[in-house]
Amino acid sequence: MVEFGFFALTLGFCLSLYGLGMGSLTLFRPVRGAVLSARNALIGVNICAWIGALTVWYALLTHDFSVRYVYRNSAVDMPFVYLFASFWSALEGSHLLWTLILSTMVSVALVTVRPRNESLLPGLVAAFGLVESFMFLLLVWASAPLTRMFPSGEFGQGLNPLLQNPYMAAHPPSLFAGYSSLIIPFAYGFAALLRGSFTPEWLVTVRRWTLAGWAVLTVGIFLGGKWAYVELGWAGYWAWDPVENSSFMPWLASTASLHTLLILDKSNRLPRLGIFLGMLAFALTFMGTFITRSGVISSVHSFAESNIGPAYLSFIIVLLGVSLLLLAVRGHLLQGAARTNVWTVSKESALLFTNFFLLFLLALVLIGTILPLIVEAIRGVKISIQQPFFNFFAPWIAVGLVGLVGVGNLVRWKNGKIQDPIASLAMPLLWSTLITASLAYRKGLDVRSTIGFFLIIWSASVLIMDLVYRLKALRWNGTAFLKFNRPYFGSWIVHIGFLIAIAGFLGGYRGIEAQTDLKLGESTDFYGYKLTNKGLSFREGTNVRVVEASIQAIDAHGNETEIVPQRTKYTNKDEWLNEIGIHSNFWHDVYLVLASFDTSTQKVSLKMHINPTVKFVWTSLVVMVLGALIGLSHKVIPKNPGANSTAEGLELETMTLSFDSHFRGSDESPVSPGYATSIGVIVFVIALSIFGLSGSAFAAEEASKSAAVEKVAPVLQLDPQLRDIGNELRCPTCQGVSILESDTPQSRAMRMDIERRLANGEDKQAILRYFKERYGEWILRKPDSESAIGKWIWSLPIAGLLAGPVVLVLGLKNSQKRNDAEREEIARQLKAFIDTHTSKGRT
Repeated sequence: MVEFGFFALTLGFCLSLYGLGMGSLTLFRPVRGAVLSARNALIGVNICAWIGALTVWYALLTHDFSVRYVYRNSAVDMPFVYLFASFWSALEGSHLLWTLILSTMVSVALVTVRPRNESLLPGLVAAFGLVESFMFLLLVWASAPLTRMFPSGEFGQGLNPLLQNPYMAAHPPSLFAGYSSLIIPFAYGFAALLRGSFTPEWLVTVRRWTLAGWAVLTVGIFLGGKWAYVELGWAGYWAWDPVENSSFMPWLASTASLHTLLILDKSNRLPRLGIFLGMLAFALTFMGTFITRSGVISSVHSFAESNIGPAYLSFIIVLLGVSLLLLAVRGHLLQGAARTNVWTVSKESALLFTNFFLLFLLALVLIGTILPLIVEAIRGVKISIQQPFFNFFAPWIAVGLVGLVGVGNLVRWKNGKIQDPIASLAMPLLWSTLITASLAYRKGLDVRSTIGFFLIIWSASVLIMDLVYRLKALRWNGTAFLKFNRPYFGSWIVHIGFLIAIAGFLGGYRGIEAQTDLKLGESTDFYGYKLTNKGLSFREGTNVRVVEASIQAIDAHGNETEIVPQRTKYTNKDEWLNEIGIHSNFWHDVYLVLASFDTSTQKVSLKMHINPTVKFVWTSLVVMVLGALIGLSHKVIPKNPGANSTAEGLELETMTLSFDSHFRGSDESPVSPGYATSIGVIVFVIALSIFGLSGSAFAAEEASKSAAVEKVAPVLQLDPQLRDIGNELRCPTCQGVSILESDTPQSRAMRMDIERRLANGEDKQAILRYFKERYGEWILRKPDSESAIGKWIWSLPIAGLLAGPVVLVLGLKNSQKRNDAEREEIARQLKAFIDTHTSKGRT
């Protein structure tokens, strides 16, 4: 059985090579039979991938420990769900899963090629064959999941305990599905460049696959954040870890690609940028696997090291090199057919600025992730670029994006017209000012939260006004709106989800808030909650021993709940791991970590956190994916022959005007048959907006009450100076966390050293300087601004963030000046021509 599976993978490699070779030949001599033969070969590749995958699953479920991968990543005592999920728990299996999903996506894309896109088939087959050849090459060479071991193993080494979590079981498949979906925009861009043009169906197909990949990738990223939140015990969900960054980069590139494709659809501009971003997004999908599996970067997500890293790095270079070469050689053939080159204040310009912030963040993340490697390779000096560095720039980028979400959706295409600008802008401004002022006064918001909530509420209000005006243009026919404007409504919901996410991020997580020791029956008060130790309990699973602390939590209103933090010990590991106890309400999470316990006295040591607005972060995922699904559900309707676009049926303004004129032809009541649907839409969006904009304020109010509560048992809270300094120092033996978030002996010793030095009167800079001299610049979590390399790392992004919008504004103004100059020159030549012929007529 195992040999048959390996044979299938080898056959898949041969078929992918055939598809690549035959597809490449048909680029120069397109013979229909040869193209179809190559297409069928790639469909056969998918069948081979399924046979190989089913073979691995069979070996896992039957405990065939003669297979090395099965022996190293499973055990006889594992629960079925994790035995099944161990398929993708390590390098070989995860690569096979990726190949399986990718080849399935390729097969679906090949059998659904639209008739008017069949001329792109040679390029599509060549691009798909190139990628699949690489993936199958690794499956039979450096990442073979069906390699035998002799003698056969016994019992199995088991799955990494950190991976035995439902969120981690679902995270890799969703992430790889998102990655794999992006191969279709890559291949269509590749084919369009080779052909030198693209059809309206090309744009429709690329937008749909990009949106689908974006949605699935969003799910994968959020599931990874949820796993970190419930499993690692540091009360956070995003740490700008290198592997987190590597999944975030293709998401940013695909988001920018969607905005650029929209510009291309509406104004026939930026075709080369749209194609490049689609190809870049797919190339960046290999960055995460390179980082995770090569061992070049230390990460909490890195579970294996191998020599496969250079292969991934080489392939990334090949993909980017091919993309840039084709754009340089063939890109000029894709010049847009825009009627004018003038960039005025319009939706196109707003999307252009949106892309700037997205691509700036992409560049920042990319540089921050790989620059430590480059500096170490060139200078032999280790530096760290971690959470504090990225958090310095992220709020400013968020401010720009939140503002553009509001303005960009309100202005119209080409002319930048805003319908009823006074009401559209002044009313949201007044509304957001009053609501924010009320929240800031009643809830005691700080300056950061006040500014953030003002911008979010204002942007959401503008979105609602835009939706109202679109419904008004349809005479409140909500049925017609949902039938013909689903792409707009889907993107509208996605943007609301984005604002909900920003509101969730605004609350932030507070790290280690406090720690307490509770004897059996003893209580303490923490942020309005009375926490009581009700004792320990013990249970055993198939491969794990669990110690549970039953903590009774009673809030200020007398509501009672039980929080159960746990410590687990798996049969294949010696150390105890955390299972977090969480009580979640609408506004915040009470987050408890069982730091230690005494079985004889049932005394527990708890780390306690209050995390405002975390639920909004998870809710934003549902909202954004819902919006993407609504957009994907739209059936594209061809436009009229005179429609001014290169794509089909996505011109929302054209659809709106046609229905508006239809309903205006009647003198009857403006209440249409879809009026009830319109009311439902309005109620839905207002409820959605209120849900996303109000939580952090209430969470802040809960936190402000804590100081007045009398504590029954002592609660240890970190000194603010210790927190400030500790957040800038990384744990020497951990993977990308601060000494505040780590409980290793080294981190505890460093915290004690800081406390001693603070007691002796040393200031922050002196203490940081001491640790830098002791450990090197690497111990700092952000680049040292006093060093030469640190000055460059800080100054260049700041200069880019400040200068970029200015350069864009100047460029837009220059386009207007060039257009005016061209018109004046044409008028001058025309006048000269008329004068010349007039004078000849007189003579």
